[in-house]
Amino acid sequence: MYGHIYHSFARAPLSLIDRFKGVPTSTLSDAMGRHGAMKSEIRPIFDDISLVGSAFTVLCFPGDNLMTHKALQMVGPGDVLVIDDGDHDTGCFGHRSALQARSRGGVGVVASGSIRDLALLRRERFPVFCRSVSPRAPQKNTPGSINVPVQVGGLAVCPGDIIVGDDDGVVVVPLASAEEILAKALQRDRAEADAIAKGETGELPLDPTHGALQLDQILKGKVIEHFEPYARS
Repeated sequence: MYGHIYHSFARAPLSLIDRFKGVPTSTLSDAMGRHGAMKSEIRPIFDDISLVGSAFTVLCFPGDNLMTHKALQMVGPGDVLVIDDGDHDTGCFGHRSALQARSRGGVGVVASGSIRDLALLRRERFPVFCRSVSPRAPQKNTPGSINVPVQVGGLAVCPGDIIVGDDDGVVVVPLASAEEILAKALQRDRAEADAIAKGETGELPLDPTHGALQLDQILKGKVIEHFEPYARS
């Protein structure tokens, strides 16, 4: 779907975005029934990282970041650039782009492929999640699209979806379900905190439906337990 630029899309209110801050990506994924998490190949470029914002999507022609530069003229406060670049071995985003994004209120980047200027990005602590790093510069010739559905980390991302990133990775919260998912995540966090405070840690963490998991119940009838040492034949 190349050749389209959409200048407006539905964003979550900044007040809702703020409520997602500090909620772990693992808790949000649990609240979505173990869904919503990007593949583990999409990793943060530094530790103790935090990212929450609205997806501003960019679909690039492979090996060409022309549309990223156009997006940098359009990105607004609280936006996360979500770049589907189609080429894992070309740096689609770098230090100067980060400075420009930050100057317009952009809060981070999630890229399907590579970035470059790693040391400078780490020094600036501009939140970036990506698949890999490459020094090779992209072309700037072929149009892609802006603010259309893209695919990053095995997930479809629509403009305005809420992007949350931390040391564990990235989750995508569909805008239409954001309030419901956040409520479930906060409920789960409270239940875990209450159980720990009461010393009721259980044998396993709560499952995504908030039920307590017991090892003996899970294993019952599925294994044979032996109490004598294993004898080699």
